[in-house]
Amino acid sequence: GDVIVSDTKTATGRYIRSLFELTPPAPVAQPDGLCGRLRDYQLHGLEWLVFLYENRFGGLLCDEMGLGKTHQVMGLMAWLVSAKKENRPFLVVCPTTVISHWERKIREHAHVLCPKVYHGIDRELEATFSMGAVLITSYGILLRDADRLAKIGFSLAIFDEAQYVKNPEAKTYEAAAILNADIKIGVTGTPVENRLGELKALMDLVLTGYLGSSDGFADQYERGDAGERGRREALRRLIRPFALRRTKSAVLTELPEKIEDIRYCRLTDTQVKLYRQAISGRGVSLIRAIEKGDDKIPYLHIFALLTLLKQICNHPASISSDAEQDIYGPEASGKWQLFTELLETCLESDLKIVVYSQFVSMIEIIRAHLGKNNIGFAGITGQTRLRAREIDRFNNDPECRVFAGSLKAGGTGIDLTAGSVVIHYDRWWNAAREDQATDRVHRLGQTRGVQVFKLVTEGTLEEKISAMIARKKTLMADVIVENDPGLLKSFTRDDLIDLMAMPIYAQGDRESAA
Repeated sequence: GDVIVSDTKTATGRYIRSLFELTPPAPVAQPDGLCGRLRDYQLHGLEWLVFLYENRFGGLLCDEMGLGKTHQVMGLMAWLVSAKKENRPFLVVCPTTVISHWERKIREHAHVLCPKVYHGIDRELEATFSMGAVLITSYGILLRDADRLAKIGFSLAIFDEAQYVKNPEAKTYEAAAILNADIKIGVTGTPVENRLGELKALMDLVLTGYLGSSDGFADQYERGDAGERGRREALRRLIRPFALRRTKSAVLTELPEKIEDIRYCRLTDTQVKLYRQAISGRGVSLIRAIEKGDDKIPYLHIFALLTLLKQICNHPASISSDAEQDIYGPEASGKWQLFTELLETCLESDLKIVVYSQFVSMIEIIRAHLGKNNIGFAGITGQTRLRAREIDRFNNDPECRVFAGSLKAGGTGIDLTAGSVVIHYDRWWNAAREDQATDRVHRLGQTRGVQVFKLVTEGTLEEKISAMIARKKTLMADVIVENDPGLLKSFTRDDLIDLMAMPIYAQGDRESAA
């Protein structure tokens, strides 16, 4: 082999030595009780999962968004019930917003399984479970009820969106670690978000001890020349048997085309006035603090200003009270004019549209416009309780033409394949978050080509953010925690000053305002 084991007495050595003694994954037939057929690459994924289970190894299923990781996991559960007569329960831990997604997928596609949601104030943990029981809970409940859940012997523990437990110092990670299961599988499209230590933490969770101590791992792969090709290749070889990742471009040649288009707009005179007032009122002192060079950078206040500027670019009404919103008509925002034009064109072409914004206030403005114009719509924000009903209406009701959702709440764990147009009303700080939301539409089950529009206001921080996204498009580290001022620490002082600059031009105002 190409991995040299110097000490087979360690946990790492034992795992690798055992691996060399194992046969490759054997072919697995389509599991009974699983509705519909798995695609070839999904069946290969199932064979890999079965291989891990039979040898009591955990692993990370890291396929790109939209390739059906949920289906492959359901396939493993169905195989264990139908082929191995497994009578112990399975556990799925996921973000709260994805619980209904898991429950619905199991009910629709795996009749041999019985989903049981363990969540809410009145939750009760059953004393016994029937064959095929799948206990679905959230990371929050896992943290609160860790001791109770740890007393159950699970056949399989699945951690969906496993990046939620990437911090080994967190209590939620500790709760996940003490669970009692034959094997643990992490499911995530982004196994590395910021640093290799996060990959180490996830591997430790599903395959304890395999990568050795944290200090040893850091010395070997993170410290010094972390980009050295030999070290990275050695790490890839080490984790390859226990981490499976495929991309759409490699395995889904039949998926319809996705066309991305950045559409630019300009500030109106109203927006220019508000933009300049915000910078004059808050930005001057912040820029001075940065220019001094020796003072602590006020990241929290800078982040608040940038958020305000982004809202001004969206629509002045998004930062106004209800009583003041009426003073801002459709002509008050250049981006709003662009959006309504795109919306009208798509509706005239009989297309269904999915709209994302990171601001709930902007979603409410969009909904008000749709209602006023008798356009059927559905949507999800963090306050939405009946998520499944909203998704069903958009996917199945021909009169429901638009889905308007917040990027955080509506960007993960749902299928919106009835849509064929995606509009990102405002740009996020990274490409990965946007792509994840787009893949709610461009995924398995999609039969049409998907048109993606990303709206950017010229001459403002939005255009600069868009350029940053383009530069970092290929970096896994670009997944940033939402509303975290700490992300600004990755910018230079000059970057921060540039983001807070005056708008360069606008409708009716072509002079530089720098």
